Amino acid sequence: MKKLLKNLWPFLALVVFALVLYLARRSPADRAQPAPTATPRPPAATAEPASNLGELSRALALPDPRERARVFGSSFLAFLARDPAAALAYVRTLPPGNERAAALLATLDSLSRTEPERALTLARELVASREERALYSILFDRFAREALPTAVHRLELVPAGESREHALRALTDVWARTDTPAALDWARALPDPADRNPALETSLVNLATTDPLHAIELAQKNLTDPALPRIVLAALQTLTATDPAGAASLVRLLPPGEMQTLAAVNVARAFGAKDPVAAIAWFRTLPEGTTQRLALNHILTEWVRRDAPAASAYVTALPPDRTQHDAAVHLAGLLVAKDHQTAIAFAQTLPADATRPAALTHIANEWARQDPAAATQWAATQPPSTLTPAALSGAFSYWLLTDAPAARAWLATAPLPADIKSQIAPK
Repeated sequence: MKKLLKNLWPFLALVVFALVLYLARRSPADRAQPAPTATPRPPAATAEPASNLGELSRALALPDPRERARVFGSSFLAFLARDPAAALAYVRTLPPGNERAAALLATLDSLSRTEPERALTLARELVASREERALYSILFDRFAREALPTAVHRLELVPAGESREHALRALTDVWARTDTPAALDWARALPDPADRNPALETSLVNLATTDPLHAIELAQKNLTDPALPRIVLAALQTLTATDPAGAASLVRLLPPGEMQTLAAVNVARAFGAKDPVAAIAWFRTLPEGTTQRLALNHILTEWVRRDAPAASAYVTALPPDRTQHDAAVHLAGLLVAKDHQTAIAFAQTLPADATRPAALTHIANEWARQDPAAATQWAATQPPSTLTPAALSGAFSYWLLTDAPAARAWLATAPLPADIKSQIAPK
């Protein structure tokens, strides 16, 4: 998952960046009451820049980051409205950080509405940090919506690297939403791989929502890691909703790791709901370990809803290994939510060495969430070889939370050894 978040950082940065500006645009009155119906009086034309700078300096001195962003943003927007040139000069003096990023975004966004080429020239000069480079997404999303051919031409003013990738992705996304084939043709014709790959990936992300198999086919022909598995994952998410069996057959196209595990879990949930027997056969084709275990758990979750006895029989018949152990503990928790007696009967069919005690312990814990008194009293009757004192203590702790007087009264007269009582008694 960490790798996936790293790959999606440009989009996450954009969200964070836009949030900073959004907070900056809100005043306390905006949050506390509805907008006034009367037209507010415009700022005085004679406002002195020095007073603006004083307000901004005081805002920057605020210790709370959220309050600082709000006060600084509102003061800077007022300054920018009164004197854009002075505001731009002020931005040049700011040190790197959230406030500079928000002020730079507001300045360039405002300028780009009347002088887009000048705004892009200034962006090339002033944008310095990763957070600031995300503003190219905002600018080119709007440029593309206003006039796509002009937006394509303006790419010439964007420097290579992360800034250009932001611009390309935003432009291509707008284009692909209205005409995916044209966006794909344009992306494939780009001569520089540094431009072609992000534009192609963005086009294929859009295609994956309508024609996932074609998106995978084109991705295999035109992309390599890390973009290729991202497209496969996006396509699988669409395909899983309509054809989980088809999606299941494609999970192995993803390299082993977090992304494949995420896809396998999503497919297992949908496949298990539609055809649990076929899903069980499929999960064995997955890489052993976490991916297999999580896939099986999600299949069992759906299978229990349809046919709990069949799911129980399957797990009971598994070889007594780690797969059975993990599946049995998971299934025991599912069964106790339906009927605790059925869950206990299932657990009794399991190997007695480790799996049965683990399943029974899980039953005690889950049962205690529903009926802590009954779960505690049942756990107290189990021999230590079947249910550890820790399991009894866990169930009893739920009872204490819901009805402490009744729990204490039961413990005082419960036929338990003194050492067990001392272990579970509240300290």
